[in-house]
Amino acid sequence: MTAHPPGSGGKLELVVAARDAEAVCDWIRAALEREPVEVSGHASEQATIEVYFDSELEAQIAKKALPLDLPVLAAEAKEYQEQDWTTFWHHHFRTTDLGRRLRIVPEWEEAPDSERINIVINPGLSFGTGGHFTTRFCLEALEEAVDDLKPGTMIDAGTGSGILAIAATKLGVPHVAAFDYDPVCVGQCSENAARNGVEGRIRFFQADVLEPGWFDEPADLLCANILTSVLLEAAPRIRRATKRRMILSGIREVEADAVAETFIQLGCREIARDGDGQWCGLVIDV
Repeated sequence: MTAHPPGSGGKLELVVAARDAEAVCDWIRAALEREPVEVSGHASEQATIEVYFDSELEAQIAKKALPLDLPVLAAEAKEYQEQDWTTFWHHHFRTTDLGRRLRIVPEWEEAPDSERINIVINPGLSFGTGGHFTTRFCLEALEEAVDDLKPGTMIDAGTGSGILAIAATKLGVPHVAAFDYDPVCVGQCSENAARNGVEGRIRFFQADVLEPGWFDEPADLLCANILTSVLLEAAPRIRRATKRRMILSGIREVEADAVAETFIQLGCREIARDGDGQWCGLVIDV
């Protein structure tokens, strides 16, 4: 999911009570169709949320569109430079070991030479670094699925930075397709694939999971780290696109039962679930 455009642009900065951050972020995703970045607030009573736009004018318009009942303590729209975003990632994205064999490495850090599989990522304009619970869950569930099922094919729906597709390829899945509705993400994915020496081995393309045409044949494994509302609407199509197992995340814990029940009604069965108190992931077999 795109967080900001290249070069310079506009930034809407919101200060909210920490208890209201989740609700404000949900409103931003639904109303502004942008992925908010919470840059502070984990150990304090207030949180700062940043939203990036193509221009300062768009940020100003978004500020004026804030509803009066949205629990925002302060709002500021301003210009930002690309180096501001680069500084953010350099501060927040660190080398991380995941699962039994995986290691996520920022492009600007040296990849350790060890028995783990290094996945080198520059998030660029997209999210997907392994730092968020939903991505960690998908990576760990993906590693387990590869070991258990030996899938020959995989689809990564809403690929973002391409991290899941790249991990699947480096774990040995022979045929991987990955798509995102945002063409900027698709370009970033190809660059990340090249960083990992798997350029040309993953079919990256632009598509919308809510629209037909993103799969010809069902895949052994499907990963979808997207929002609950999209998962629910796309559930029949996701079910048809999966032959053996799906890994679903981007789900609020309070919404997990509804997502699981939707896929159970489609003839699936839940085999695993995990959460961090806020976000949740599901592993479902068909």
